[in-house]
Amino acid sequence: MTSRPIAMKLFRSAFLALANAAAIVAVASASRPHYGGTLRLETAGVIRSVDPAAPPADTAEAASRNHILPLVFETLTTVDSDLRLQPGLAASWESVGGRWRFRIRRGVSLHDGSVLQAWQAAASLRAANPSWAVDADGDVVVIDRAPMDLPWELARGRNAVAVRASNSALVGTGAFRVDRIDDRRIVLRAHDSYWNARPFLDAILIGMGAAPAEQLSSIERGETDLVDARPLDARRLAQRGLRWVSSRPRELIALVFEPHRATADQAVVRSALAAAIDRQTLAGALLQDRAAPAFALVPPWISGYAPLSGTMPAGVRAGVTALPAAQRSITIRVDAGDAVAQAIADRIVVDAREVGLAVAVQATSGLAPRPDVRIVRIPIEPSAPDRALAGAIAALGARVTGLAAADVSLPPGSGSDAVYRVEHALLEHQIIVPLVHLPDLYAIGDRVHAWNGPALQPTGALNLANVWIE
Repeated sequence: MTSRPIAMKLFRSAFLALANAAAIVAVASASRPHYGGTLRLETAGVIRSVDPAAPPADTAEAASRNHILPLVFETLTTVDSDLRLQPGLAASWESVGGRWRFRIRRGVSLHDGSVLQAWQAAASLRAANPSWAVDADGDVVVIDRAPMDLPWELARGRNAVAVRASNSALVGTGAFRVDRIDDRRIVLRAHDSYWNARPFLDAILIGMGAAPAEQLSSIERGETDLVDARPLDARRLAQRGLRWVSSRPRELIALVFEPHRATADQAVVRSALAAAIDRQTLAGALLQDRAAPAFALVPPWISGYAPLSGTMPAGVRAGVTALPAAQRSITIRVDAGDAVAQAIADRIVVDAREVGLAVAVQATSGLAPRPDVRIVRIPIEPSAPDRALAGAIAALGARVTGLAAADVSLPPGSGSDAVYRVEHALLEHQIIVPLVHLPDLYAIGDRVHAWNGPALQPTGALNLANVWIE
């Protein structure tokens, strides 16, 4: 009478054991990298030219080019996640008497199947930099009349090697090659003979010109795999169970005062506004812990020194109260299409009120009354500290930096003391007021997995050669 229940129990145990074993095999199989499939990516910018040396039409295109083109075109040198120079297409380099010699890595296959030659790399660099003297000597690229920090300069995307084929198409050496491109879409195909191992993916389909809200809805519906994301989207992503990947902070958001508010008699207003802003709240509550408070132009992980501290000077409130009403009123201009800048400006309105300042926000994309201050966004290049600061200075423009400091000269190769001195001079009079540093953010779909490191590296470079999809 008891043999049937015992037999059933043994059967169920055996069945469960087999089911568990099958599940383990299935999970292991699903989590094991494999080749094939197409990754669907969307980006806000529209890439009009795949020539690495071509200037972008706007900031959105610049951002998209910085992420996409390195998948196709590679540089002689690269910068790793610890901001150290590493070999790229150049296996080694040296400087003799001010002349640089870069030995091309052997056996690097171009997308057309031929092997990269030093003279081809030299021709590409010469076209991108007409003022340099670039030639080839066997398997070595020889460069003269170039910046003294040339190895760092060659790590920039605009100096990637793009070889012009007989049909005038540009051919690269990257993990992916351009298969098709039109006004709204780019298709990249895997480079089977890639020198650093074939990517797992067969292809990447890139949709361009999609607004942030459209991208977010697309990945929520499972129609795409990787999209641009904003700090303001972090909570929504978490609520919907979506993952995200982030770089280190590499974009500055700052206030820049206009000339009529940059004079010495306006110093009290500038100092009061700069001190009133609660950067911890901006980075934490407002930007959902996807930003870092900024008291300097260059993020500390790049500059190498502790950020300048922000404290409320004594007597600020009394100094503001003593000003005429007209001087206590400030208009901040933001880009009408920039939701992050708009949210920051709205929060500044609240903070400024605590010190007696009345701030109005002017969101416009065209002509409007002259503002007192603008919110600007400045990309910071992951590079040597002096190069990162020099890039920020160039992006701010001579008109702004000329108002802020008398001397912003920073020769290539400047040490940390010079970088600190110039940055301190630029910020001393609060004409430029850092607010937060933002990372690059991407929302990532369920079927996307990374084999060797995250899909987005700390420097902001997409690591799609090591991504695979279920």
